[in-house]
Amino acid sequence: MASQSTATSSPRAPFDDDDADIVFRSCDNVDFRLYRVIIAKASRVMHDMLTLPSDPSAADDASPPVVPLTETARTLEHVFRLCCPVEHPTITTLEDVHAVLEAARKYEMPAVTANLRCVITRILSTEPLRVYAIAYMLEMEDVAREAARLLLDEPSFHVPAAPPPEFEVLPARAIYAVHAYRQECAEAALRLFDNHDWLLNGDHERARLAAKTGYPWDSWCWLSGSMSSGHAPQCTMSSIQLRWSRARLTTAPKSYRTQQWWVTHLESLKSALASRPSGRTVRAHLGDPSKSEALSQTLSCNQCKPKAYTDLALFDSLLAAMVDAAVEKVNIDLPFSDVRV
Repeated sequence: MASQSTATSSPRAPFDDDDADIVFRSCDNVDFRLYRVIIAKASRVMHDMLTLPSDPSAADDASPPVVPLTETARTLEHVFRLCCPVEHPTITTLEDVHAVLEAARKYEMPAVTANLRCVITRILSTEPLRVYAIAYMLEMEDVAREAARLLLDEPSFHVPAAPPPEFEVLPARAIYAVHAYRQECAEAALRLFDNHDWLLNGDHERARLAAKTGYPWDSWCWLSGSMSSGHAPQCTMSSIQLRWSRARLTTAPKSYRTQQWWVTHLESLKSALASRPSGRTVRAHLGDPSKSEALSQTLSCNQCKPKAYTDLALFDSLLAAMVDAAVEKVNIDLPFSDVRV
């Protein structure tokens, strides 16, 4: 470790203690006066650096040794604030996040990365693509996975209006990994539409009510049954039937036909999930005026209209939870991951 003769700026508070025993100098010549014991604990790399034999020629020098670093003063201040007993920095840009994470990886400072998690989480919801790119390049598996999950809501994630700077160095394999992951999630979500018998036999309030009363057609307003007369002529039946197992009874399972407007709702959901395979897509569906065709078909039917919105909202809520559970089982294939798919 050797001092540099280049003119330097005054040390920045709070890293300006006179009794500091080590000085780190940024690439833009700003000094940070710190304590060996703290830095050695925070950084595995610097721990090894600080335990190297001292320069004999500097033995009589009363000034603490100076260690030149390649990072800017802005980055080093963030890094040191995140690992020293001082107030943490306010970091608001991904450029700063990237620079700090890069330094934390370089100097093996896990506490810095851990203390930066809250910042990453805050930015993640608004910049999932850039966070994914940074996490991929720095091999932060958990952050990359979380960002990829948010990208399920972005079918055109790979062609943003303005390409982020990370695209200059991000490998094509990183983008392909998200494409493949989104496709697998879409397939998992769409498989839920292969069978809807859970509406009458699942572990939820309406199925339990059907088992209790013995009147499954009253569970959902789109089911046929002995009380299904009085529908408008436009309210037609579909070919899809729901099977009621009646497991606790001795009679054979029965099937009940469903209204065509409910099938219209299913098809609309499937189309939406094919491009945005997440529970969030299902939860937001009824609130989208462009997706209201199914509800419009119930307006002329005195039987369906009073309960259609309530029943569809409950159905969507149950389905959204199932979509989330199905997608949760899908893992994005990351080359630096211990989880192989």
